[in-house]
Amino acid sequence: MQVIQEKRPGSRVGLKIVVEADRVKRSYEKTLRQLEQNIQIPGFRKGKAPRNLVVRQVGRERIMASAVDDLISEAIQQAFKEAQLTPISRFELDDEVGQLLAQFNPEADFSFSGYVEVYPEARVGQYKGLTVTATRVDVKPEQIDQLIDRWRDQRATLLPVEDRPAQLGDVVVIDFAARDAEGNPLDEMTTQDFQLELKEDNFIPGFVAGIVGMQLDETKEIAATFPDDYFRKELAGKTVTFTVCLREIKAKELPELDDAFVQEISSFQTVAELREHLQKRLEQDALTQSEENLETAILNAILETTEVDLPETLVEQETTQLLSQSLHSLQQQQGVTPGEIRKLLSQLPPETLNQLKERHRPEAIDRLRRTLALSAIVRQEQIAVGSTELDVEVEEVMAAYAQQGQKLDRERVRQAVYEGLLTDKVMAWLKSQTTVNWVDSEGNPTQAPTSLAGSEERVEVPEAEFEADEPEAEVSGIPEAIESSSETATGAETDGEAAAAEAEPATEKAVEASPAETVSASAAEATLPVEEKAAETATEIPAAEKPKPSKKDKKGK
Repeated sequence: MQVIQEKRPGSRVGLKIVVEADRVKRSYEKTLRQLEQNIQIPGFRKGKAPRNLVVRQVGRERIMASAVDDLISEAIQQAFKEAQLTPISRFELDDEVGQLLAQFNPEADFSFSGYVEVYPEARVGQYKGLTVTATRVDVKPEQIDQLIDRWRDQRATLLPVEDRPAQLGDVVVIDFAARDAEGNPLDEMTTQDFQLELKEDNFIPGFVAGIVGMQLDETKEIAATFPDDYFRKELAGKTVTFTVCLREIKAKELPELDDAFVQEISSFQTVAELREHLQKRLEQDALTQSEENLETAILNAILETTEVDLPETLVEQETTQLLSQSLHSLQQQQGVTPGEIRKLLSQLPPETLNQLKERHRPEAIDRLRRTLALSAIVRQEQIAVGSTELDVEVEEVMAAYAQQGQKLDRERVRQAVYEGLLTDKVMAWLKSQTTVNWVDSEGNPTQAPTSLAGSEERVEVPEAEFEADEPEAEVSGIPEAIESSSETATGAETDGEAAAAEAEPATEKAVEASPAETVSASAAEATLPVEEKAAETATEIPAAEKPKPSKKDKKGK
């Protein structure tokens, strides 16, 4: 058998395969013998009918199709083995099956061609001697007040209002229906008893502003425009008219900030203790964010000179993984059950699901490029994880979760920990090769964060127990599951500060492997494949099996 390889765009390998005539004849004869043994011809015992009757009964085209199918399958597998190819997609023929059948002759050579996608390798340019600019994050005094105010807001009492119109900060209950610019009703955007907090950024632009000033039982038409990046492209940038009836107005009354309130929501005894703890947590979070900013700057600089030809199969897998992570986040933040998510997805039109995936595509491509660039650097610099440090870290993870009554799959934990350690090592090595110009949030030159400068070890901040609920994500568009009258949109704002997560007993971040077999690092989800087993699919560790993060990711806990 003769095999000729060629490189094709999209990390594809083209193969032209020529099978010798004697092998073609053997394959054809094998197909005929199998048919003779399995075809029942009237008047003959099974397997005893003359060949000419079997051919007449089955049809020569069907026999040739079966022979060609077997011949191609066997030849492709042998070609992969000889060429040492590890495909990540099915082999795609260049010609139609009908064309191959037309040229098939059991007595002659048989040739065909096609391509398969393979795991790509990044061609990394400069990654040593880089000079980058990174933003140092510092704690602002008002951040502590903002965090405490969130918890007060969560514990607020809603008092009915009847003597004034709705105003910003109120919580209202409304009925609404929608129609498009042509006046056609949008049934999926019709609901009753919908609870909404009147905040300027809640819901779609223009909706909240239209409700402010409305009186109880007033009905009003409000025009609101969907964002240009709204995932339903048929609505993106479009103005919709809502008919809104205001049913209830409720004002928030916040609890007093005193020692009793602090004791109610946390394990601290005084306001001063709480503030001191939050100050330390915010400082640790600021340091972590500064580290992430540095890593992001380094990776962005590396990617400027990195070339990688991504196969569509890999992009599709990574996009699906990101969508899955988004849905998992929705489940955690808003209490949506997996069953409800599956139901919602099953009800979405295919084009809507494709639009959702398309929104994640740029991020998927970026993550894959970072993954592959780091993988190439690991190979070139021969960066590795020692077996002893890996064993120690794995044992710590297993012991930590055993104390919580959780049993983990050791091999999956080992792989996740290995990938995390390797990512930490390559990022540490890159930092040692890079000159960093630090700037503050205004872009002014500043000093490096203390621990990054190497003059001080990170201070461990004791864990604290909070009973308050974690602030919910704000609503930025029409909820996708407006089906019941109990839907709400009263979530508090979030600004990405990890200290806010103290509002709920802390849980360790789940490790989810991407299709490239990766574990997320802190630098803008930079990931690193440890072994290129491209033929395998993504392995996801369930939420109940979450290895603890690396020390860098503990954020001082």
